[in-house]
Amino acid sequence: MWTRVLICLQTQTGTCLRMKRETSLSLKGMISMANYEKIFKAAKNNNHAAFRKLFLRLHVKDQGDLFQALYPQNQKKVEQFLEPDEFAELFEWMDPLEQKNVYEVFSDTYIATLFPYMEVDNVVKFLGYLTHEEQNKILSLLEADDREEITKMLLFKSESSGSVMNKGYVTGLEKTTVRQALEDIRESAKDVEMIYYIYVLDEEGILKGVASLRDLMVKPPSQTLEDIMITQVAFVNVDIDQEIAARLLQKYNLIAIPVLDAVKKMVGLITVDDVMDILEEETTEDFNEFAGISRKKSKDVEDGVWGVARMRMPWIIILIFMGMISASLIGSFETTLNEVVLLAAFIPIITDAAGNVGTQSLAVAVRKISMGETSSSRSIGRILLQEFFVGAVLGLAAGSVLGLIVAIFYGNTILAIAIGISLLITLSISNVVGAVIPVLINKLNIDPAVASGPFITTINDLIGLFIYFSIATQIIHLL
Repeated sequence: MWTRVLICLQTQTGTCLRMKRETSLSLKGMISMANYEKIFKAAKNNNHAAFRKLFLRLHVKDQGDLFQALYPQNQKKVEQFLEPDEFAELFEWMDPLEQKNVYEVFSDTYIATLFPYMEVDNVVKFLGYLTHEEQNKILSLLEADDREEITKMLLFKSESSGSVMNKGYVTGLEKTTVRQALEDIRESAKDVEMIYYIYVLDEEGILKGVASLRDLMVKPPSQTLEDIMITQVAFVNVDIDQEIAARLLQKYNLIAIPVLDAVKKMVGLITVDDVMDILEEETTEDFNEFAGISRKKSKDVEDGVWGVARMRMPWIIILIFMGMISASLIGSFETTLNEVVLLAAFIPIITDAAGNVGTQSLAVAVRKISMGETSSSRSIGRILLQEFFVGAVLGLAAGSVLGLIVAIFYGNTILAIAIGISLLITLSISNVVGAVIPVLINKLNIDPAVASGPFITTINDLIGLFIYFSIATQIIHLL
């Protein structure tokens, strides 16, 4: 059974180490608490050798937790304790907020020395959270070749495949033998992240096929890559959205997918670990949009009160104005309300039911879009028809229950029928609205998640109120 363990170690230096980890109740596999205390003490006392000896024994994840627990003045000392190649691995593990913290503590010179030991896509991702001025300042400290490679990557559109691709991979020519290909992989293994595929290119760098490491291991050494390669290769263009690339890699169950330019030259690849980050990022982004929270800009990594409020403010203001429309709609039926005041008691039920059903339908629609299940007009029509009947069933059930309650407790059969019919029609339409809006938005090449829950809820409130009062107005003489 997995539990979250929170440990607070009070050291002799007065530093409280907070370590969060998903683990069993035992501390098996972790370095002892005494050694953690020794690391803190070594940092405080500037004991270079002791810090290195103990810190470098830790798993990189534990190194990150410990580094974040240090006071800023002791974090700064790590710049002198660890070589750039040693800290670069830890830096790549950190999330953007943690990397930004390191940037604010360390010198620009030291940060720049980390880049040659990092994958280019990770460097570009980090630089994306800095201002142009900060980017240029660090890039000016790099060697010309490194600066040129990173600058080219920065030119790709944000969230495109080109902006997240990895430049480390193994290639071979069509006439390269299996024996030579295996030797090339062996020589490249220490410098290249992806060694499980060898990409077959022609003399101009055009992708011709791909062979897996397994293929190379089982085929005769004298055969050429041309003989064993797969020619029908899944690939993505540098300009395609990163989420589409991630879904394609997931669809074909690959651990890497090549990235090609406009003339089919291979310029990089996206690996499965990149996909995990992309899907997490895109899911978080969709949930933020779904909840009516503006998308975080790449340079806005602060989670302070003003930063969070600023992200949520646009939708709240928009919804206030839409709420005023609801108020005006209710005001237009003032005569009906004055004659049968009891109608007002059921307004919250009608609006809540419409909003909830619409939000559920929206969630289903966004998922189907993200999974590529709405690519044809036939599938869209089927989804909308299905959602209408689902809404009708929900409306019939909810309307019958509420109508029965009104008839029994208020003794007004006509009002019960009006409320029941209102719920039936409202939920049928609300379910369709929740499904159709994200589909239409997606057809306009806009992220369907912007059809957020609050937005759909407000629209369905208007629909529900209009239907409810329209029916009540028509039968008011019977109430």
